[in-house]
Amino acid sequence: GELDNGYTWNYAIDIDGTTVQDDARLEVGTPFGTIAAYIHESSLSGKYGFDASAYAPGSDYGYTGTTGTTFTYGANMSSYNSIQYHSPAGALPMDMIVKVGYAPEADGTINSSNAGGTSVESANAVSEYYVQLSPIDGLSLKGSYLEKTDDIADDGTKTKQSYEVGGIAGKYSFGPATVGYGKTWIAPTIGAQTAGTARVIDYENTAYGIGIAANENLTVSYTVESSDENNKNETATNTTVRSTTEFEITTAQAAYTMGGVTISLSHKELENMDYTDDKDANEFILAMNFAF
Repeated sequence: GELDNGYTWNYAIDIDGTTVQDDARLEVGTPFGTIAAYIHESSLSGKYGFDASAYAPGSDYGYTGTTGTTFTYGANMSSYNSIQYHSPAGALPMDMIVKVGYAPEADGTINSSNAGGTSVESANAVSEYYVQLSPIDGLSLKGSYLEKTDDIADDGTKTKQSYEVGGIAGKYSFGPATVGYGKTWIAPTIGAQTAGTARVIDYENTAYGIGIAANENLTVSYTVESSDENNKNETATNTTVRSTTEFEITTAQAAYTMGGVTISLSHKELENMDYTDDKDANEFILAMNFAF
């Protein structure tokens, strides 16, 4: 809708099942940008800024590993209840758009206005920042950074490393081809370590791909996403042992459009799935999208 002063508003809520209201947004559009409140909505992550897939990046659909240990890109603001500001399109040089989000705590519980707030010492505030720009025709660049402030280790001990996620990505289109490249770094929360216990100290992700429009109906693509899980083990004798496991997802895809129907085919290979050596899988996806 539109207000008398020319400002706009948008409200939406998702109801899953019969009573669960788990996603909602209230946005107010002004000449100076958008101010909004979100419940589990509006990710500010630029992690897929590299994507030129004919169907979708391999880590974002189908089988990506066992629940809880899937390919990780880290947390993003849509996992929390947040307030955000988005700068208006066209107001900044190089078509730059800036978005800022803040969640008062990492608890994503949904409560009514008359419900008592939580008072938990280990609750974490979450901030995320996002920038996208197009410095030249055909080139799109994205970057994002998330941090948990007042971070407390999951085991309740003093935090040695606070949670952070940062990434940059870009893609360039020329003629019928689009190429993309992205990097993401994830630092999990780390508390005091028990001697002789290995734990993840960080992840480093690399992604690249190419998409080609063979003609006005057929698009093909090839994408690789790899994630290095870096582990560290300090023994009781102060000996440090480091290890790295690479989880890689490779996809080859094609999409064909005729009239209002798009048929997509994807072949996905997963190597060292769940960051476990020699745990591999293959998946084929056939999808149809109808436009009415």
